[in-house]
Amino acid sequence: MYYKVIFTFLFFFSLKTNSQNLDSIFISKKEIVKSIKTNKDKVQFLYECGEYFYSKNVTKSEYFFKEALLLAKGSNSTMEGRTLFKLGFIEKNRGNLSTCLRYFNEAKDIFENTNDTERFASIHFDIGYVYRYKNQMDKEFSFYKKGLKLSVGEDELVLGKGYLHLGNYYTRLKKLDSSIYFYNKSLDIFKRLNRDDRVYNVYNNVSNTYYKQGKYKKVIAIRTLVLKFAKKEDNKLLITVNYHNLAAAYSKLNEYVTADKYLDSALIVAKENNFKLRLSKSYSSIAKVNFMLKNYEKSYRYLEKHKVYSDSIIKSQLSNTIKEVELKNKLKLEKKNLQILNQEQVFEKRLYLIIIGVFLLLGIPLVILYHRNSVNKNQIIEGNLEKEKIKKEVLQQKFKRSEVEIKSLVADNSMRLEFLKQLLLKLKNERKSSASVEVKNYIKDLSFKIQQQITTDSKLTLLKNKIDAINDGFDNMLITTYKELTKTEREVCSLLRLNLSVKEIAAIRNSSPDAIKVTRYRIRKKMNVPKDTELEVFIKKLEI
Repeated sequence: MYYKVIFTFLFFFSLKTNSQNLDSIFISKKEIVKSIKTNKDKVQFLYECGEYFYSKNVTKSEYFFKEALLLAKGSNSTMEGRTLFKLGFIEKNRGNLSTCLRYFNEAKDIFENTNDTERFASIHFDIGYVYRYKNQMDKEFSFYKKGLKLSVGEDELVLGKGYLHLGNYYTRLKKLDSSIYFYNKSLDIFKRLNRDDRVYNVYNNVSNTYYKQGKYKKVIAIRTLVLKFAKKEDNKLLITVNYHNLAAAYSKLNEYVTADKYLDSALIVAKENNFKLRLSKSYSSIAKVNFMLKNYEKSYRYLEKHKVYSDSIIKSQLSNTIKEVELKNKLKLEKKNLQILNQEQVFEKRLYLIIIGVFLLLGIPLVILYHRNSVNKNQIIEGNLEKEKIKKEVLQQKFKRSEVEIKSLVADNSMRLEFLKQLLLKLKNERKSSASVEVKNYIKDLSFKIQQQITTDSKLTLLKNKIDAINDGFDNMLITTYKELTKTEREVCSLLRLNLSVKEIAAIRNSSPDAIKVTRYRIRKKMNVPKDTELEVFIKKLEI
């Protein structure tokens, strides 16, 4: 225990010292940027700074890449594509997969337009890898396949990268012979090119195959080598991944104390670099390890932390997706507004010409003027109708995204509910077998808390099913019929339609009963509900 405390202190001290050094380098590089005169040289230097900090400090790396992107946009396509590519990797590591795909696809288009065939081929593998995390294996494989086709005749490094991804793909399909075949092909290429970083990357993936085969001691041997290399290169992501995977292998060997130590190390590195996806996975694993060690309170606490990061990732992806949709539709609206403005300007010019023509010719029939005026007005009206149509599409897309968010959160809630039930059963058995009254009382208190959490989670799952069954199309009807209602007021209407009381609605929305009462009053006023009619009765009678 004493040595563990000393080790932890030294580890944090080294992190603090390293952080101070990086801050100093960061400030000095920002000062150098100011002294560079040409935009081209400035973009190049900013990009190199981003690469320098990439494995050391993600936030500082992102700062330089974004500064480079601002300067390169529209003036330096080559650097714009490369910078977008790097920013995509940063977002992938954070778990923001939708934003990552947007960056990657923009970079892919630039590589294609600038005839950068090597990067164009390579990025197909990276896009496929993102679809792996989105569990869309068909899209993943299609991008790998196209990437391999484009890699023929290009740099061997790109081809080796493709073989590596295919090995990983077949490992997850449990076609282990195929995965080993592609791993060996990639190893031959990387060893021939003397690329140690890529060789260790392959080793990292080969260990996954051994894990699937149950050869956990081989996994530990390989992962230990890769971890040593990752520390030497100061590759933070590779370090936290290997700590986590070493813990998984030790867990399979029932060496839970050792697994717990490796997971602690994985959490430290992931927190330092804000790797949300890795934090979510590590908290989930450490909860299971502590469960096996009978540290039930710690297990429950870590499970709650996993829930926080898991929900954060889901909400972040959903938020980014909605923002992208809103941005696209905003651009459509701006384009349509510009078209309408141009039509109005053309109309005015034509009108002036016609007036001048009337005075010059003294005999042009006024019917021509009327006809042209009518045609242009119709075009403007059609343009306005198109704007309304686009706005309606935005609302529909937001509604669909909300449904996706509910389903994702309920799925995660169901998994947590099952885990809590297992934990509660285990505690009950422990209470029966324990001779200590103090331990029994402690387990009883902890069991009561967990039972409350199970009851709450079960109600949320049941409530979601009822909302899906009863309120199908109800929100769309409210948006169309009662446009003054806010999103919060519409949600309260849906809950009232389910015969829920003010206190129940307050609990679900994490609000106070008084706040719900105020919301009810605003709803009555906006919907013009008669004084002698109850609000719940009025809402139930609404036709969808």
